[in-house]
Amino acid sequence: MRDIFDDDILSGRFFNLTDEANPDDRCYVYRMKHGKPVRPALVKCVPYPALFDDLRDEHGGGDFQVMIRRGSTMLLSGLLRIAES
Repeated sequence: MRDIFDDDILSGRFFNLTDEANPDDRCYVYRMKHGKPVRPALVKCVPYPALFDDLRDEHGGGDFQVMIRRGSTMLLSGLLRIAES
């Protein structure tokens, strides 16, 4: 799984999708434990600009798998590492 912030194109796409906040998009965020996503999803939502901040502030940071879909099309999938608060 690619790290979102290690890839300029992927990080740009992540911030564009969260800034756009398209109601047709669905974001699924899973906490990572021992390199694997913990099911069920920690967050299911329309991507929104403060998603990164909320993961840090409300969920204590850490490693997360983020997937953003529009219908059956995967728009983004990657690892989001946020400093633990």
